[in-house]
Amino acid sequence: MKNKKNGFTLIELLAVIIVLAIIALIATPIIFNVIENEKIKSIENSCYEVIDGVRTK
Repeated sequence: MKNKKNGFTLIELLAVIIVLAIIALIATPIIFNVIENEKIKSIENSCYEVIDGVRTK
């Protein structure tokens, strides 16, 4: 009878956690930059709408 164990070792799980942490550290600043840029674009568009509204009156 074979004694076969299924599952992952602790080292494999730690390696995956470390890789995911590195990816999160790289992605977080990029995501915050995208959010900040979108806020700026939204404010710019609002300003243009106000300017266009004033011009039409």
